[in-house]
Amino acid sequence: MSSRLKESNYIEFEKKIQDNSSKGNLSKNKYVLIITALSYFLCGFSVSVISVALPTMALDFAVSAVAQNWIAMVFFLSIAIFSLPFGKISAKFGLKKTFYIGLILLILGSFGVSISNSSDILIVFRALQGLSVAILNVSTLAIVTESLPLNERGKGIGIITSIAYIGLIAANVIGGFLTNNFGWRSVFLFVIPFLILTILITYFKVPNEWVLMKDDKFDYAGALIFGLAISLLTYGFTIMHTLHGVGLLILSILLFLIFGKWQLNIKFPLFPVKILKNKKFTYSSIAALLCSFSTFVVIYIVDYHLQYINNVDPQTTGLILMLAPISMAISTFFAGRFSDRFNPQFIASFGLGIVFIALIILTFLNETTPLSVVILTIILEGIGYGIFISPNTNIVVSSLPDKLASIASATVSTTRVIGETLSLGILTVIFAVIMGSLQIIPKYYPLLIESSQIVSILLAFGCLMGIIFSLIGGKEFKVLKI
Repeated sequence: MSSRLKESNYIEFEKKIQDNSSKGNLSKNKYVLIITALSYFLCGFSVSVISVALPTMALDFAVSAVAQNWIAMVFFLSIAIFSLPFGKISAKFGLKKTFYIGLILLILGSFGVSISNSSDILIVFRALQGLSVAILNVSTLAIVTESLPLNERGKGIGIITSIAYIGLIAANVIGGFLTNNFGWRSVFLFVIPFLILTILITYFKVPNEWVLMKDDKFDYAGALIFGLAISLLTYGFTIMHTLHGVGLLILSILLFLIFGKWQLNIKFPLFPVKILKNKKFTYSSIAALLCSFSTFVVIYIVDYHLQYINNVDPQTTGLILMLAPISMAISTFFAGRFSDRFNPQFIASFGLGIVFIALIILTFLNETTPLSVVILTIILEGIGYGIFISPNTNIVVSSLPDKLASIASATVSTTRVIGETLSLGILTVIFAVIMGSLQIIPKYYPLLIESSQIVSILLAFGCLMGIIFSLIGGKEFKVLKI
């Protein structure tokens, strides 16, 4: 298959570019790019900083390895539950209004985490942070989609996505420094001034509001069913080695089927199921889910290896881990630009191939693995993920009509976070099976290594499946008409 867009396969794509030419360009939307880039930066920081601070937090609250993973997981569960509903809410009430709400809630959640005096309270405020990031992810991407023409959309997505990875870099560097010198609570206070700055810039410099589905009614029943299904799927996945976990997984599948049936039978669905007929959209979304599943806990595996097995301090660990988001930021910046000119799915598939190589290397990680190999692995994983994410996101949001921009954004966020949640879930399951409720202390380090190797094998299999779906989705490009 040719890497350049074939006119016979991409006629509707080119037509959509022409139809969007009236939206201006990047230079005319600089403040939109500033606020969305700041939003993605702060979301990326909030997502990643927990990995550096988590061992110290776990020690402070004396929690087990499984409970330690749940401190991270509840954040992503919250994103998975609320992304799809807020895709519809933001379209109905306005993208900028929901953007404001997300910023304010992230301020409250970050402050709440910093003053938590127990692991239970900490989990509650991490859930609130997850809700705020869900809102920001959806509204941010939808604002970029609506404010830029299609022929510059990939470039815009590449810019804000690369900024998100700079947020990951900052989380590793600044988070490691603050944790090491001022305690883990300080890292959550760091984002608050920048959130306030984003609110001020939006208020004074971005007068536009984007209301895409003003007259649609909100599907409360659908949101409830979807939230229950996602919750049961996530929790069931973390205990799927038990009979209770299997039962929850079966129940979650039934709820998803009920959700799909309900969406087909109501006038204003939370998620218009018929968009799944667009194979490009569907296969690209599945590939995104599998990519997130395959890559997300790599940073946790390497983090645990460095801090526990190699006894590296949090600050140095943060400096090493930042190599992954640096690689992502550079590769995704250029990949986003290329996706406006060449077949984006081919580029995305190539990126997943690089991730697969990194995961294979990771399956051999043990106490004798040289640091250079660890560094090579996280760089390869970062490059591969960066090459994948911008083209894949571009194709998902561009394969649907503009009026479904917030739905496409919500789908991107939901599939990514479901993949991330399942990734953490598989890590939790393997830890539970091999380590049980044991704390990670030196005499149990061999069990930690064994757990990490098994998880890496499963991640590599998921990545291979992602490559297959990405390649299948790259056979044709068709914009769905609704």
